[in-house]
Parts: sequence; C-alpha cells; structure tokens
Amino acid sequence: MKRLGDVLIEEMMATPQQIEVALREQQTTRELLGNVLLRLGIISPRDLARAIAISNDLPFVDLKKTFIDPAAVRQVEMEFARRYNLMPFALENNTLKVAMDNPSDIVAIDALRRATNHNLEIYAADLDSILEAIEFHYGLGASIDEEVSRNITAALAGGTAEGETAPPIIRLLELFFIKAIRDRATDIHLSPEERISRVGMRIDGILQSAYILPRQLHIPMITRVKVMAGMNIAENRLPQDGNITFEFSGRAIDIRASTIPTNHGENVVLRILDKASVVLGLDSLGMDEKISRQVERMTRIPHGIVLAAGPTGSGKTTTLYSMLHLVNALEKNVMTIEDPIEYQVPMIKQAQVNPKINFGFSEAIRHFLRQDPDIILVGEIRDLETTRMALQAAMTGHLVLSTIHTNDAASTVARLLDLGVEPYLLPASLRAVLAQRLVRRVCGNCREEYTLSDEEIENFGLGEWPHRHEPLTRGRGCELCGQTGYHGRAGIYELMWITPAIGKLISETASVAAIHEQAVADGMVPMLAYGLEKARAGLTTIDEIFRVTQ
Repeated sequence: MKRLGDVLIEEMMATPQQIEVALREQQTTRELLGNVLLRLGIISPRDLARAIAISNDLPFVDLKKTFIDPAAVRQVEMEFARRYNLMPFALENNTLKVAMDNPSDIVAIDALRRATNHNLEIYAADLDSILEAIEFHYGLGASIDEEVSRNITAALAGGTAEGETAPPIIRLLELFFIKAIRDRATDIHLSPEERISRVGMRIDGILQSAYILPRQLHIPMITRVKVMAGMNIAENRLPQDGNITFEFSGRAIDIRASTIPTNHGENVVLRILDKASVVLGLDSLGMDEKISRQVERMTRIPHGIVLAAGPTGSGKTTTLYSMLHLVNALEKNVMTIEDPIEYQVPMIKQAQVNPKINFGFSEAIRHFLRQDPDIILVGEIRDLETTRMALQAAMTGHLVLSTIHTNDAASTVARLLDLGVEPYLLPASLRAVLAQRLVRRVCGNCREEYTLSDEEIENFGLGEWPHRHEPLTRGRGCELCGQTGYHGRAGIYELMWITPAIGKLISETASVAAIHEQAVADGMVPMLAYGLEKARAGLTTIDEIFRVTQ
C-alpha cells in the first residue's frame, strides 16, 4: 500500500512542494492529509478519491466522464443508492459495476449483492460525483424532457403540473438549470422570436437548441429570471445584469444573468459557473509536456508581466488559476483583482471590482502595491490606466498575471501599443504571452479511426502537411456525447517568450507579422501546428482545429 502523498506526486496531482506544505499544516491541525489537501485547494475531491483508490489497488471511475447505463441503474433502488452512497453504472452479463465513495464498506457490498443477486465489481469514486449521478439518474434521469413538456402544458393552462407543487414557470427554469448542469453547458440562452421562445445551451463551446417554448411563456420566464437575479422587473428597455445562486445536489452553483432588449423582446443569457466541475491544474488543460514545463517556469519569474491571450471563453482565467495552483501560497503573498471572482482559492487574497465605489482594476493594483505582494493577478487588461499600473507593478519587483483579448501571441503586442503603452516599456516588463483556444475532445466512448479524404486535404489546405495520410481519430456519436462525437474540451496553445530579438522589434514598432516570424525563429510553435499535433495524438479532430484557429 502506497502512501497518499507519494501517489499524488507520481500521478502529478500535486507537486512535492505542495505535499510538503500540507504535511507542515497537518502537524499543526492533526487532520487527515487528504482533508488538509482539500482545504488548501491543492487537490479536488475527485483527485483524492482517485489517489486513495490507487493507494489501495482499487479501480477508479470518473462518473462525469462515464456513460451510465439505465439498465444498471434499474438494478438498484434509489433509496438504497442514497443510503449507502453508491451508483451503479454498467451491467455486463451478470456483473454489476458500482461506484462507491467507501469501497471497503463490506456491509454495503453484502447488502447490495443480496438486493441485486448479481456479481459485483466495485469501483472508487468521489462522493460529490456519486450524489450528483444519483440526482440525475434517479431524481430526473431520462424523464427531464417529459417533465419540461408537462410543465409547459400546465403553464399554458394556468395550473400546476401533475405531481408538482411549484408553479410551472418556476419549475421550468429549475429544469433548464438542472439540464444545463447535467449536460455540462456553460450558458443558457432564452431567445424570443416572432412566434416562439427558443431555449439554447452552449455545450463544449457550441450553442445547441434545447427546447422551443410557446411565445406567451417568454415574458413570465424572463420575469422569473429577473426576480431570482435581483433585477428591476419593470425595466425592459435597458440591459440589466444580476446573479443567481442555485442550490443543486448539496452545493451552490453561481449563475450570472444578463438581459438585453431586442426587436422581439428581452434576450437573456445565463452563464453557469459550476466551480465543482472545474479542475485546476496544468495536466487538466490538455497541455503537452513541453508547454507545461514552460508554464511552470513562468510561475518562478521573480518580476514581469505574463499574459494569457485569446477571445472570450477560451479558458484564459482557468489557465492563470492553474498557474497559481503551482505557487506555494504559504511562502508567497498572492493577490487577485477580478470581475467577478470566478474561483475561490484558499490562502490567496481575492478582491472584487466595484465600479459603484470607484474600485476598479487600476485602483486595486495601486493599493495592492502597499500590501507587500509577490504575485498579482489582474482579471483583464482592458484600458491604458490598468495597463500602466500593471506594467509599473511588473517593473518594481512583482510578477503580474493577466488576460487580454487578442487573436494570437504576436498581436498582443499590437493591442498593448493600441492602448497607448509606450514601445520602450514593453521589452523591460513583458515576459511572455500564452495565446490559447479551446477545442472539443473526441468522445472516448465512441472514438474510431479514419483518414482524411483528398477533398478534405484540399479544403483544409493540408497538401504540404507530411502527416495528411496518417490515421486520425473522430467520434461516431453516442448517448454519452449526445451524438456529437465530442465530450469535454482541452486547450491548444502558442507560447511567445519576449526574447532580446523580439524586444528589439517591439521597440522599433515592427509589424505583427515580423514579431510572429521572429517568435517562430526563437522556438514558438504556432497554434495551428500545435493543434494539428493534438489531432494526430487523437485528442481532437482536424475540423475542430480549423474551426477555432481560422
């Protein structure tokens, strides 16, 4: 039996330095090491369950990435699953595969064997995933669409759906939230049209139509959103923003609501911020070993500014927080200013922008400098004042991490100059730019090999690509991935270090093309080339790479 700390290091879930910090903390608090690691935010509950399984030579299952067979679910009563915190997920011949948070619970295993009369194959899983799976597959399961239909009918009739106590509009919105969480959606769109109201959900970066509602339900739905988000229900001519906290499966999920008036009525977008579904750490981002090592190197830079570049929703903030995950926050003073605070991280001082009291990014940085920081994370570089304050902090002995909206690494320089930054300041303060995009991962449940046709090679412009005739991977489509062939997302990157040669070009206000060319000469792998290698490795598809890079 291996020690927990050794397993976490071997599986790259934690660094030796992080384990050392946790052990020192454990000497004071006398807690279990796993509890200390969770409290300090070093590992997730899923990581802990997996590590415990490995240390005890037990198989581990990630229920969030596993297709749960309804036939297996039917073998176990819901009350039994809840009593013993277990989830059946597969049935093969006469063997029932079951996930448990305590796989050594002999009493539960014996009771399950008697109740099902099956051979059992026990897997370890984290408790949160088990409880969420029970909620999805017993509480609602495949019946969610039928429940939506019942509540739509009841709302039109002015009554209450059979078996429900909440008014149908309230229940409909709850169902949309639950479906979005179950399907890993990042956004819910409530969009009015001339005769209908369309409910869309963005899953793995792609907006998909989920439901079509009768037009007369749109205004009551929007009113309910406004009530929950603390908006002015009487105002429908101006855009509004608000926040909703939705309790689900024992945890609070943050939802950001935004309304805007259109020619057919108010359009609403609800951003789902499910912190429990986010796994911080470079290994979870899809980085290859070379990029990962260089990103780790960034966290050891004593001073300067490092930027994560890309469009909205490309995972920039997650990347920066994964970098902070590597920092020993007991030995370094880490401070962040954000709008809003997306991740709660132990031992890091986090501040929220508040324009109403004139507390913005630049004001926060100014005050941070009096707090003896080592690392400052600025949510976004968006104006000249914030940029100048960030550069000043970078030039006075602090490491500054921030995000910027640009298309690639080289154009980040042009963006900073457009904001009004003097060219001579950048080579002295800017250390590196990590540009990124998110691509959909090939579904592991239905992946298959294929080769590009001559027509595809021509359409993608890959006639000179030396690997164009090699076997690639794609998904056929299955229940787990919603017939899309994709499940989950990963990043593709290009990392530009500000070398002396690039610094000279910046001082001379050279073109973006010249800076890009020099960066490639200095060793930068362009994002397209990086993505093509990920397609070769089976992580994603050629279509995905060109969708996000062209």
